[in-house]
Formats: sequence, structure tokens, C-alpha cells
Amino acid sequence: MRKTCLAVCTMLVIHVTSAAAQIVIVDRPSFNDAATFLALSRTPVGGLPPIATSTILGEVQSGVALALRYGHVGGGDLILGPNGEEVSLNNFGATAVLPLGTGSTMSLTAGVSAPTQGSSALMLSIGGDTRLTAMPLSDTRSGMRLNVGLNGELGYGKPSEATLVAGSVGLPISLVSGSGPRDAMHIVPFLTPAITFSSFDPDDPRFENESGVHFMLGGGLGIYNRTSTVAFNVGFQYMAISGATTQFGIALTLGGR
Repeated sequence: MRKTCLAVCTMLVIHVTSAAAQIVIVDRPSFNDAATFLALSRTPVGGLPPIATSTILGEVQSGVALALRYGHVGGGDLILGPNGEEVSLNNFGATAVLPLGTGSTMSLTAGVSAPTQGSSALMLSIGGDTRLTAMPLSDTRSGMRLNVGLNGELGYGKPSEATLVAGSVGLPISLVSGSGPRDAMHIVPFLTPAITFSSFDPDDPRFENESGVHFMLGGGLGIYNRTSTVAFNVGFQYMAISGATTQFGIALTLGGR
């Protein structure tokens, strides 16, 4: 019975039109683990790589920026195909990043979550971040500093026959270099420990809503030049759920300077 419930849960989230291509979830993870993992990974909260915003980079954003994002999520032990093959997600999103003062931003994301088997689904989110403090690591003006911020995001996903909601609150920590030539390339490593909540609400009344609270660790490398309107970052999101795989992705940011 437990294995049957897990299989139905996955089919509610990743709709497969052919009966021969039904997706099953192995019974090592719990029903709740599978549902909350899918709620996180099919919304921008866990399904897309983090953006190295001006808040994380320690810069001042002067205009609206557009970030084009791609995230890959492997099914791991949570989602398998009918012959035991892994079903993964390819998520695509576009995020408008708006400056709010000198040390804060707001972001609006729209995208698509596309599984390797099944139908694609809309995903949306709203988020923001703010800089809390910048701690110098040396007494020199050109020395490194540690930036600490606060961020949050609320996401929504609508695959066939289910509604997904997920959110996160985190503390982005970045290592920023001191002053240097304006045309120099900058590489900023960052990590964001976060607490997430996620909800899987099936349209079928025979099944109950599943929700959970989990730890998530995001991070990456931001690469930019102050004289250019193009920036790049690679990133990951690790969701502390039994059987989950780490999401990896890239983001290309245009404008904002």
C-alpha cells in the first residue's frame, strides 16, 4: 500500500500520458520526503540556482537586471522510471532583479520545469534580499571582507493534478575582495544556509496534503566586471531530504549597472 501511494504521488506531480511510461518512486524515501522534494525542486526555490545579486557581490545596483537561469535536478533515489531509470528535471527561468536602496533587491521569477519523462509545468516566485553587515578581514582598504545578508523567497508550481508551494529564509554569506581596478574581473564565492518549507497539495481528494520543513544549503561563484553589464554565476542547491540529489545550474545576468 505504501509503495502504491508513493507511485501515485509521483504521477500527480509528473504527469505521464502513456500507461507504459508510468513513473514510480522507490520505497526507501518516505511519502512525505518524495512530495516535499518535488515541491521544492519544481518551484524556483530549490529548482533553480541562486543568483549572485548585488547584495551578495557587495556592489550597488543602479537599474533593473535580468537573470536567465538553468537548473538540473536528478531524481536520485526519489524518482525512477518504469525500468529503474532515473527521471530528472530541467528547469528554466527568467528573473527580474530590482534594486531597493543601496543594499537590497527584490526578484520576480517565471519559468518552466521540464522532466525527462512527463509534461512541463509552470513555476513562479517572488523574493528579496538585504545586506546585514560587512566585516573586514584585514585593516587594509584593499583587504577582503565577509558580507552577511538575509534573503527569502516564496515559490509556486502547477504540474498536472497538483499544486506546489515552497519557501525559504536564508543567510547569504559571501567573501568579497577589496577595492581594485574598475576593469578587473571579480570572483565572489558565496554560501546560503536556509530553512525551507514546502507543500504538495494533490487535486485528487483521495490524497491528503503533504508538507515539511527542511534545511537547504545553496551557494556558488559570482563572476563579474564592474565595466560590463553582463555577469555570470554557477550555483547549487542541496536539499537535506533523504534520497535527494543536489541541484546544479548556471545563471547569466544582464544589466543592473
